[in-house]
Amino acid sequence: MKKKILFRIIAATLPLIMILILEPILWGIGYGENYQLFNSVKGENGVEYLVVNSDLSKKYFRGTDFNADSQSDLFLRQKTDSTFRVFVQGASTVVGYPFYKGASFPRLLKHRLSRTFPEKNIEVVNTAITAVNSYTLWDITDKIIDQKPDLVIIYAGHNEYYGALGVGSSASVGSHPALVRNYLRLKNFRFFQLLENGIMGLMKSDDQNTMSTDETTLMEVMAKEQEIPLDSDAFNAGITQFKSNLKRILDKYQRHNIPVILSTLVSNEKDIKPFISDSLNVEDYRAAIQENKTEGHGLALQNADAAYILGQYYLEKEPDSAKKYLHLAKELDLLRFRAPERINDAIIEQAHEYDLPLVDMKGIFESKVPYGIVGDKLVAEHVHPNVEGYFVMADAFYEKIKELRLLKGWQNYITYEEAFDDIPVTKIDSIKGKLAVEILKKSWPYDLSMSGTTPAEFSYVTQNPTFEEKTAVNLYRHQDQWQYVMTQAYHKYNEDGDYKSALKVAQTLIFEFPEQYKVYKMAGEMCRKLQDDAYADYYFKKSNYLKKNRSTKR
Repeated sequence: MKKKILFRIIAATLPLIMILILEPILWGIGYGENYQLFNSVKGENGVEYLVVNSDLSKKYFRGTDFNADSQSDLFLRQKTDSTFRVFVQGASTVVGYPFYKGASFPRLLKHRLSRTFPEKNIEVVNTAITAVNSYTLWDITDKIIDQKPDLVIIYAGHNEYYGALGVGSSASVGSHPALVRNYLRLKNFRFFQLLENGIMGLMKSDDQNTMSTDETTLMEVMAKEQEIPLDSDAFNAGITQFKSNLKRILDKYQRHNIPVILSTLVSNEKDIKPFISDSLNVEDYRAAIQENKTEGHGLALQNADAAYILGQYYLEKEPDSAKKYLHLAKELDLLRFRAPERINDAIIEQAHEYDLPLVDMKGIFESKVPYGIVGDKLVAEHVHPNVEGYFVMADAFYEKIKELRLLKGWQNYITYEEAFDDIPVTKIDSIKGKLAVEILKKSWPYDLSMSGTTPAEFSYVTQNPTFEEKTAVNLYRHQDQWQYVMTQAYHKYNEDGDYKSALKVAQTLIFEFPEQYKVYKMAGEMCRKLQDDAYADYYFKKSNYLKKNRSTKR
């Protein structure tokens, strides 16, 4: 009897023993991925910094060839007393797609806060990764807490269905939130990576139909369940997933007394028609609307294309009705790349439950456009803002930080107009972003016939392209390196006497290389030539401090 009990104990514990033996061996031979959130780097000035691990996305995109975009924002390894540290969580909107660099709202916010508080070390760290959702935000929360943030900003929710591990995603591992969270915990162990890689290797040989981002858009690669009707099981699972993860994220921050600002989400409802709708005889439906037949309105309550057509019809006639039906068209869109309103409802509910400050970004955008219907004026495509839209986002968070008195001493407050005139985005990066949008709008899902392929060329650039257009095209085609291009542009603008454009280049370089004194000096020299001595002194002071600190470290 005792032998049987002993045998059972050994049988039960043997797998654990094997794992305990295997795990350090795999670490020792360098097998697998290190999924830490931050990597340590030493700056040119000899100071130790941390930066987001660019390989972290591999943890979430199982079985794809996709390398997700993220920003590289250096911040001090050892936080100083003069540091105000903000972490921003989200996905591609937070990353700043399609303009990136100085256009992302976290960098626009840092730029303005740094001018407002020149004596402080302002750190706004962008932890966003393209095409992730609340699972990733939950997974990195503890690592953010370890870095002692003074504030966390969360703008997320558009990717709950098709983002990594979402219920409709090609990178899904199930629809039960607790199961997925446990899966992410296990991914940190090398033995589990070995097991998963073995299983994936066997499955890959059987899966000949998987598309890659070389063949089509990331949107098509990620969208497995391309039709998710309103209030369907999959739809409700996405809402449950978001609520469950957000609650756990907020619980963690609350336990550590870390301030959090939540935000509602913005979608383009006016100028983006539904991606996928139930079938509709468009010609007959337009005729029914013109004849004012009552069945036209009834159909619009259940068919996305009908709602959109009716909303467009009402735009100039009855703006309130137009807003109602254009919003309904987004809600009925079967392909859920735009967050349904119930995601915004969940954000508002949890802001109230945890007594958190809320930026009503949707309401702010609506206040700045005709009839309160958000469209191309502020949003570049379906959800990602244009440069002005990103500025509006940064302004909203700037004002909320001021309202909450998270920083004291706003005597250098930068007005909306001043900040708008000082947006640190180059013409080259702006054009490159517009090229990306043009290509996207010719691709799936904007054109469903483009499934499995990509457009051959773009037409944005004119027949006699400017320096900026030629450079942007080369960058888009990966024919030039961004850093080299910016250095070239800075010297060209300086020689041409276009000092404001040169300043924007220098400001953008500061975001990429915040520890290098030379880029601040470049900005100061352009401010001096623009006869803005106060702004020049601001940059020269930063440059001199870094140069002195560099000498001390050496």
